[in-house]
Amino acid sequence: MRHYLNNFDDNCYELTVLRWFRDNFVFEEDIKHYYKIAPVIVEAIDKEQHSNMIYDYIYDNVVDACVTATSNGDYAFAYDRYKSSILSLEETYAKQALEGKLIKTLKKL
Repeated sequence: MRHYLNNFDDNCYELTVLRWFRDNFVFEEDIKHYYKIAPVIVEAIDKEQHSNMIYDYIYDNVVDACVTATSNGDYAFAYDRYKSSILSLEETYAKQALEGKLIKTLKKL
C-alpha cells in the first residue's frame, strides 16, 4: 500500500479492513513470515522496469479481492488469496533476491 500513498492514508478503509482481518484470522507464523519477506519482495519489485503494473496487479488481485471478501464475510477466500499470493510473490521476487544475497555472502567467505 506504500506504493499508493497518494491515494490512501494509513487509516483508509482498505488498511482498516486488512488489519482487522490480520488480527482476527491470520496465523501468527504467517504474520511473522509476511513482515520478514514483504520488504524483500517490495525491494525486488521496485527494481523491475514495470513495477507500477505489478503493484496495480497486486492491488486489484490481492488487496481489493481480500478487502471485498473480508467485507462480505468470506474469510476463507481472503485467507487463501492472501497466503497463495504471498507465496507466489515470494517465489517470483524474493527467492531470486535472497539467492543473490546468499551468493554474494558466500563469495566473501
